Amino acid sequence: MSHRRIRVVNTRDSYHAREWDFGASKAVVAADQVFLVGATGLTLDNTGFVGEGDPAAQAEQAMENLRILLEEAGGGLEDICLVNNYTKRHADRALVYPVIARHLHAVNPVSTGLVVKDFAQPYIDFEIDAWAVLPRDRERGHERFRLTNAKGGFLMPTLDYPNARVIRANDHIFLQGQTGLSLDGRDFDGAGDPARQVEVAMQNVKTLLADAGATIDDVCKVTTYLTDPAHRQQIDAVLADHFEGVRPVVTSIHVNDLARPELDFEIDVFAIPSSEGSEHQRFQVPQVDGHSAWPQSHAVRAGRFLFLQGQSGLRLDGSGLTGAGDVTAQAEQAMENVRTLLEEMGGRMEDICKVTTFVIDQAARLDVYPVFGRHLSGVNPASTGLVVEALWRPDLEVAIDAFAVIE
Repeated sequence: MSHRRIRVVNTRDSYHAREWDFGASKAVVAADQVFLVGATGLTLDNTGFVGEGDPAAQAEQAMENLRILLEEAGGGLEDICLVNNYTKRHADRALVYPVIARHLHAVNPVSTGLVVKDFAQPYIDFEIDAWAVLPRDRERGHERFRLTNAKGGFLMPTLDYPNARVIRANDHIFLQGQTGLSLDGRDFDGAGDPARQVEVAMQNVKTLLADAGATIDDVCKVTTYLTDPAHRQQIDAVLADHFEGVRPVVTSIHVNDLARPELDFEIDVFAIPSSEGSEHQRFQVPQVDGHSAWPQSHAVRAGRFLFLQGQSGLRLDGSGLTGAGDVTAQAEQAMENVRTLLEEMGGRMEDICKVTTFVIDQAARLDVYPVFGRHLSGVNPASTGLVVEALWRPDLEVAIDAFAVIE
């Protein structure tokens, strides 16, 4: 069955970014997955923006967009498993989270909250990524483990916002972004010690995976968030110990801030339990390839689901960077890498459902999106674009995450 791409639009007809030629969908349904556009104050018809200067109003519009799109995809807000919430000012979290909590109060998603450098346009103050899964058994829904409430916790003690720590949705496992926070959300371990925060986070990851019937060997994709690149070496050393022999695909970015100033590190984990006789295929890379000092894969295939390492101007053969100082050339190399990896896994560009683009300079979007648009012509994935402080190497100016499901 082909993917269903909902509300296909082009930036040429949008309220913003009219100078680009980039086709995208507001939602993509692939197997049981629903991939959604990063939701902001932009109206679903792309003709207007709600809430300029008012982050709470932008969050209200974004949540309403998500509700409508999920209903058009055959689901509802109750099918949301993961939300990543982005603001560009830490103070705005107090404005947008009550809106999110009201809309998702009975949903109990897992979530990660990041403060980023900027968004697609300067008038955007808030964006939310939501990942939903259509349950096989609608009455039973998803299994949500370790339900807690932000209220009374370490991060946002006055917010009434119930969350799960881990969700098993059909065969997919989503984990709350893990830090040095205890699993009950009350205590924090490792203030001023990033390595200790990573150790606590990884012990939590293993516990949560076990709750959902999985192990560390089932991890397909991780995304790490750092607030200071000087911490990378000690963080990578702890991750290397915990992921020894696993070789997940990894994307790592530096953000302005996390939920509290004490947090130096956070990790998102996505896993699919492998069945007997059907292990995940991991497309290996050299132990040190410029992406990280610990062994990873460029790509992982789990059944029909394809996970790619964040792709940049680094060549797949480990020979170095294409386009030092040239963001357009780096974007071109990144998309060639995506195409090569998909084909090696038995897929193709048309299988891409969702892309997330990271640039370190908002002006670079004018250079990279025409490249992405050309390579993704006719694909129309759901899309999110973020401006971040830095990527995993100081000479990288753009990276793209792509998630695909083989039709």
